[in-house]
Amino acid sequence: MVSLRYTLSVAAALCMLSAHDIRAQQPTMHADLHDSIDVSGLVFAGATNVSSSDLKRVIFTRATTCRLVFIAPLCKLTGSQLVNDRRRTTPSALGEDITKLRVYYWQRGYRSAQVDTVLAPSGRGTQVTFRIAEGPPTVVSPLVVRQRTSVLTDAEVNEAVTLHDGDALSLIALDTTLSRLHTAVWNKGYGDVTIDTTAPGSDAQHRIALTIDIDPRYLTRVGDVHFEGNAALSDAALRRGVVLFPGELYTRDRVLESQKRLFQSPALARALVITPPSGDSIKSITVAITEVAPHHAELTAGFNTIEYGQAAADLRLNSLGSARWLSLRAAVGNLLADQLNGRAIFRDAGTTTGGGVGALSAPTYQITATLTQPWIAGPRTSAAITGFAGRRAVPNVVVDEDFGATVGIVHERDTQFPVGLSYRLESTRVQASAVYFCAGYGICDAGDRDALVKRQRLAPIGLSAWIDRSDDLEVPTTGYTAVVDAEHASSITGSTFAHSRISANGSWYKSIGSAKIVQGIEGLPKVLALHGRFGFVRPSADRSALGLAGTGEGILHPRARFYAGGMQSVRGFAENELGPQILQVRRSSLVSAGCSDASIRDGSCDPSAVPGNEFFARPLGGSSVLEASAELRVPIVKALGGVAFLDGAYVGTAGLASPGKAKGAVTPGFGFRYRSPLGVLRLDFGLRPTGHESLPVAVAVTDPVTGNDSVVILAREKSYSILDPSPGFLRSIGRRIVVHFAMGQAF
Repeated sequence: MVSLRYTLSVAAALCMLSAHDIRAQQPTMHADLHDSIDVSGLVFAGATNVSSSDLKRVIFTRATTCRLVFIAPLCKLTGSQLVNDRRRTTPSALGEDITKLRVYYWQRGYRSAQVDTVLAPSGRGTQVTFRIAEGPPTVVSPLVVRQRTSVLTDAEVNEAVTLHDGDALSLIALDTTLSRLHTAVWNKGYGDVTIDTTAPGSDAQHRIALTIDIDPRYLTRVGDVHFEGNAALSDAALRRGVVLFPGELYTRDRVLESQKRLFQSPALARALVITPPSGDSIKSITVAITEVAPHHAELTAGFNTIEYGQAAADLRLNSLGSARWLSLRAAVGNLLADQLNGRAIFRDAGTTTGGGVGALSAPTYQITATLTQPWIAGPRTSAAITGFAGRRAVPNVVVDEDFGATVGIVHERDTQFPVGLSYRLESTRVQASAVYFCAGYGICDAGDRDALVKRQRLAPIGLSAWIDRSDDLEVPTTGYTAVVDAEHASSITGSTFAHSRISANGSWYKSIGSAKIVQGIEGLPKVLALHGRFGFVRPSADRSALGLAGTGEGILHPRARFYAGGMQSVRGFAENELGPQILQVRRSSLVSAGCSDASIRDGSCDPSAVPGNEFFARPLGGSSVLEASAELRVPIVKALGGVAFLDGAYVGTAGLASPGKAKGAVTPGFGFRYRSPLGVLRLDFGLRPTGHESLPVAVAVTDPVTGNDSVVILAREKSYSILDPSPGFLRSIGRRIVVHFAMGQAF
């Protein structure tokens, strides 16, 4: 019986000492060990139980390849380095590669694997063939896990063990098993647990009996907690941020959670719980702290095809006492909108909201000041108060101006399970065209519209909960996440807009197959990702608080409505474009098509003769949404992956005063993911439906007597398509494909 550590040491030594003998297996080469060899091809003959692509990443030797796929014929005609990525190796490097391959096989249970090389002229160089005789694997039989004291249940042991009876003796799987067993026992409060492995030599049938012995030893508890390295933050403030309390069990989960809670403060660049040495059941804990500068400023700038130019400035003050911090942010968007509107890659956001109340292309801004107090009455509760003022524009829809304040408190019932309660009081003013108010709010009369565009109060109280049980924040492969939001606004909360709203969305991830491990690094498996979203809102029928007479179907603030389409929704549509819509048309277009002013005013005008490109589709939002998406994520090479997706959504209008009709669609697409140092970069291509649909048509007319704008919904709808009239073959393809470029996964 020998320990596993001794076995590994012997294995490594044997492999290294055998390098000289292994090299001797190569065919005689009339070259010095350091002479270079042009490698025209690379083959792994006999590799049946492992992936050849994995073996390529293990060794030094590489084959010459064409730099670009589309010039492959040129690469075959010339050996120039301009088009070929020429690779060389040496006899010495080949000998080291043989050793690496044998170690690779040994780690995965193929202890009798043999490797040699064959070099043969090929094309403009030499083809290198690694001849591999894998041999039978050394299998684990039996595998026994013994506990000196029964700490883990059978189910907990089975969950931790990844190496089973009959499996090849993979040292990687064994290391994972030992690590998971250690974590499981430590989380029971046995911080000084020891785990040993014993294994005799394999028998004639290449079987090896493996025994894992777990000695929990004794319970460990937290003693004193000390902090070192902190200057601006006091020990008392930091102590409120950890869950390591004197006298309680010392567990791994509490160590990790304490580090996480401390990192909630932006004043800390590092917070490391130093594991105390073994040998004492009372653990004196030291937390090493590294603080950042008390003041932090940041400037950013960018653009996108919807909001044109953007710029932002952030200032953070970290040292306000008791771990509080103040965040100031100012952002401006829609920069250069008038110059870029409808040009090149930038979309047409419309020329004016109508009624002289402002332009959709005018700059938007957002100013916020947030004071945050973490670790209130414990590490899992924090509170914040925010003052804000801003002007937002929903592209092609509406402009929303507001100022006010928000107060909220968040408590984590469990790790990654926060519940929040918030109250928001704001003064808001909606700017939109007469058509928008008529179609979206059901307010077509100019006098009623004037009352609605005055400043109103929106004061919802909200409750939200979020749970994350996925295995990774950026690239999840298993687990699930879910978010639920509910809010209510009425005269009781101080709001003139009244509604009750609930929404929820969740994602589920399932890995397909096993992840490949190369040189101890685990790659990403194929992943099936599913996402769903639903929500509904019911506005109050009482309009008196808004200054409107009578009752009727509810009036919703644009922010309370549901929209679909966009980079995190149905990707076959641009932002907010899937759902109830209305077509806006100019009076001059209808007159050119043969309508008279009288027929326009009474709604009898037929818009069929007006070309489709003279209409402007305006999203109206809805009172309900049901959405679902599915993605198959497949790794391609290294940090690059591919995605095939199918998105669908349905947006309804029940309870709303709106001529827009409920609408749903399903769109397929594909995309790419690149894991950059800054995060996951995403490029998606969605295929948009282009069939005709019948949509209501609205036109704004001016009363020649009063000069007031009024809106007419024509009695006859328009059969509309984004490809009517035909823009030509290439432009038709461009209009059907919707491109989204963003950072982070879609869900």
